[in-house]
Amino acid sequence: MILKIMREEYDLKKLKVKRRGMLPELKDEKGKQAKVRITISLDRDIVDYFKQSADGVGSLPYQTQINQVLRRAIEKNQQDDIETVKLELLKDPDFIRSLASQISTARRQ
Repeated sequence: MILKIMREEYDLKKLKVKRRGMLPELKDEKGKQAKVRITISLDRDIVDYFKQSADGVGSLPYQTQINQVLRRAIEKNQQDDIETVKLELLKDPDFIRSLASQISTARRQ
């Protein structure tokens, strides 16, 4: 009985499909699936946190949120690595001399 009511109320034949296949953001540059399915063990409180966060209206799925947090951590780590290299270069007298020479040459041109 309920199925009949749902069928009348929601006519899936009239539903327009705007997209077929995988979402564009889930594909790599060659059009293949960019995401990889894995099995991972996480602490219960971490999973609970992300699942609770995903319960909100308009929230992303918890696995997507975990992926985003990991991506930001990687990007921050890479940026920290760049800053470390910069600081080390500024301590290197040979680098400073070479840089000063290049700046002097560029100003003369």
